[in-house]
Amino acid sequence: MTTPSLEQILDTTLNFKGSFISGKWMDFSKDSSGEWGVRSPANIEWELPTLNYSLSAVEQSAASASEALKTWRHIGLEKRCEFVKKFGVELVKRQFLLGRVIALETGKPLDEALGEASLLEKKIEVTIEHGLELMKSSHVKINDTQKGEIHWMPKGVMLIIGPFNFPVHLSHGHVVPALLMGNTVILKPSEKTPYSAQVYADAAEAAGFPPGVFQLIQGPGEMAKRLMRQTEVDGVIATCSYEVGAKIQKTLAESPEKIVALEMGGKNAALIWGEKNIEMLSSELIRSSYLTTGQRCTALSRVYVQRQIMSDLIQVFHQKAKELSISHPFDTDPKPYMGPLISEESLDKFLRYNKIAQSDGAETIMRPKALKGKTRLKDVPLPNGHYVSPSVHVVPKCDPASAYQNHEIFGPDLFFCPIDSFDEGIASINTSKYGLVSSVFCPRTEFEYAADRINAGLIYYNRATVGASARLPFGGWGRSGNHRPAGLFAIYACSQVQARMV
Repeated sequence: MTTPSLEQILDTTLNFKGSFISGKWMDFSKDSSGEWGVRSPANIEWELPTLNYSLSAVEQSAASASEALKTWRHIGLEKRCEFVKKFGVELVKRQFLLGRVIALETGKPLDEALGEASLLEKKIEVTIEHGLELMKSSHVKINDTQKGEIHWMPKGVMLIIGPFNFPVHLSHGHVVPALLMGNTVILKPSEKTPYSAQVYADAAEAAGFPPGVFQLIQGPGEMAKRLMRQTEVDGVIATCSYEVGAKIQKTLAESPEKIVALEMGGKNAALIWGEKNIEMLSSELIRSSYLTTGQRCTALSRVYVQRQIMSDLIQVFHQKAKELSISHPFDTDPKPYMGPLISEESLDKFLRYNKIAQSDGAETIMRPKALKGKTRLKDVPLPNGHYVSPSVHVVPKCDPASAYQNHEIFGPDLFFCPIDSFDEGIASINTSKYGLVSSVFCPRTEFEYAADRINAGLIYYNRATVGASARLPFGGWGRSGNHRPAGLFAIYACSQVQARMV
């Protein structure tokens, strides 16, 4: 068995088209402001073309989106639904290619990448069937001669800044409601995943949106910064780290009229009290911690567990962690559970935090290792990529001053901490400045007590922290967001309310 070539994986030539502006692909190789390279984290020796970008794309796309808004917002919801549904059909046609490109660019296992691609049409269905229900006009009686009306209107030109870990799914969750509401959209994907965005934009082009309604701008972070400053841009939606979110708000500090919706990650926790099913617990914790190599904003990194069962739980969890398949995303025998981290910088940071954990007094149960050149299957070595084994630690107590215990690492790391009461576990969870998601494993009678006291936007009962439902809001408290949840409520971030008295 050998690792497949790039051509075998994609079954097509990977050509960079540039940016999609006003209904046309624009190649800026002859008018380049700069270039950047992309390497697959699964095999950095694969040769991918050098990519070019142009700062002129910023003004062009903003002007085009503003012009298109004049008609798109008034063509009617039924017509907009027709376009978006056709977009969904075109995405389904490209589902297999899109999954392979996602796996190539992010390093996540192919099955997981295909799963991401398969969710796109469903998001359209959920938004049309349930999201638009939130936007229905309502009427109130003011007095005997007057009545009031409440209407939801489009915000305008929306800039959507996408992440690398779910390069299509998370951006799509904002693109769809924005378009349905009558906004025009400029998508700025992560510079780490330009080809996933290109396949996505290909589907938008095939759907036949009027020029300027949907646009794709490729390039480094500077492009996003310039886009959000354009006077035509009315709102910014970004999935990013807390640090990047803070920079976005600083950039727009003098533009309070622009709506800003941020989803910024977490330092997510599980509380285990009164639950003794060790097999179930360890399986849910493994899934929470190590899917997508821990590169999920909902990934679990803290476990506060009843002292009496902690030793048994760690023993079973450790064994399961050692058995995880870590390999190339396109391997089939066995299929990988974890692929690589996204970059060399991420790998270095992950390993560095293992040393910080030790200096902060943590006991190392499973030490992380870079897997460069290591064997994954019998005599078959891993390709040259950013592969790493997971890490497991035990901390003696919750320490709000510990850098290790409180910083979002964004990698496959988990620590266990013993607790002696249910309330101690709740208090420990709330020491974090983040508040995205928590899982509570306890008797059902005690769950509501915990949920009422935990500072997080999503609380799960007896299940993993990953795998949110599109039928619910998705957003965190504290440093995890700025009070504009995605998921079902994403439609609010691209809308504004208008009251009428008649």
